Amino acid sequence: MIFEILRKQRYQIYKHVGVKLCGWLKKKMLYNKDCYKSKFYGIETHRCVQCTPSVIWCQQSCIFCWRVLPRDLDIDEFPSPEWEKPEVVAEKILELHKKAIMGYKGILDRVGEKKFEEALNPKHIALSLSGEPTLYPYIDELIEIFKDKGFTTFLVSNGILTEVIKKIKPTQLYISLDAYDLESYKKICRGKEEFWEHILETLNILDKKERSCIRTTLVRNYNTNIEKFIPLYELANVDFIELKSYMHVGYSQRRLKKEHMLSYDEILKLAKKVEENSRYKIADGCEESRVVLLVNKDKDVSVKI
Repeated sequence: MIFEILRKQRYQIYKHVGVKLCGWLKKKMLYNKDCYKSKFYGIETHRCVQCTPSVIWCQQSCIFCWRVLPRDLDIDEFPSPEWEKPEVVAEKILELHKKAIMGYKGILDRVGEKKFEEALNPKHIALSLSGEPTLYPYIDELIEIFKDKGFTTFLVSNGILTEVIKKIKPTQLYISLDAYDLESYKKICRGKEEFWEHILETLNILDKKERSCIRTTLVRNYNTNIEKFIPLYELANVDFIELKSYMHVGYSQRRLKKEHMLSYDEILKLAKKVEENSRYKIADGCEESRVVLLVNKDKDVSVKI
């Protein structure tokens, strides 16, 4: 049933692999509008592949997640699949992405041949579509395969599998930190106590990663007391922090209300509190996406990739 729902949402799926054209890629193709990752890091929006090697598998059940979750279908969890080898997964990700991009061939007059050809030849892999990518047992090898092919890679993780995170080497590692203590973690991410302990362990190793970023999704009445996050940000000593509003889209609409979103001005005010009380300073922002980027003043890392 869940795969039927995902396909209706225009996911391209092969076994446990999922690919979906990002909404911003569509805006770039049709209206030449770039996403905030392009603004912040220099990623070419129309040459980015949004994908996952573990399309429905995740240890958490975050209330703000726009994906369909097992809880939404009254299912406890999905049994683990028979995992494909990384060479197959890499091939399928690129194949499924190309299949999705081909839909623009019929409107070349709107898209333009140059942009279409560039989109068919992506340069960046974002392992962040759905599920938890570190659950895929060959995630380190998959990242290296893409690197060998000349891709830059972003990986977004919930931070639970610390030992996996230690060994993976994406171009940029994102850790989603959406709670500041065990109580808020259970309320927002709906994970187990042991998972929260693992996340804290992961925060302790992020300083050793080449490029690391903490992303906090802020939900009104749940986790907007930003001062409680600051000790964790300081502990992690990451290169970047992204503060982003919850967006009332997808299946999250069944769990939260539109009022749970924050305005860009509210996000900016919270970012200023972090700036005033930590080693991080505001570097950029994107009003349309309701996100602010902060950079570590103590580190000499280029924001652009």
